[in-house]
Amino acid sequence: MCLASNCTLARVNLSLRPRLEDGKASLAIKYQELQEMQEACWDKQQRLEAYLEKWSPQSALGQLQAKLDASEAESEAQIKQFLAQDLPLDSFLESFCQSRTRSHICRTQLEKLQELLQKDQWSSPQSL
Repeated sequence: MCLASNCTLARVNLSLRPRLEDGKASLAIKYQELQEMQEACWDKQQRLEAYLEKWSPQSALGQLQAKLDASEAESEAQIKQFLAQDLPLDSFLESFCQSRTRSHICRTQLEKLQELLQKDQWSSPQSL
């Protein structure tokens, strides 16, 4: 009786083997898809972090400051060239006005961004 029961259970188990193999294959495919999704998410997260770092307000502040410094240095160089009489008056006035206009625009943008950042810092502790 026990032998017949074991034989029946063995046949049932063997008949379920293809289903088990299909399930294993399906699970392996799902794990592969999961791995690919995980890698895609990780890549997207890295790109997002790089983007946020590149375009953060502090980064913009640094870029504006560098642009302002370069514009100021350009103005100083133009003044020195003019005083050394290496630059004619007409071209000096034209280039100097453009340079100073860029400087003032950069300074204004820099000051406005600093104000916005300060307002944001002041409002952050109050909202907590």
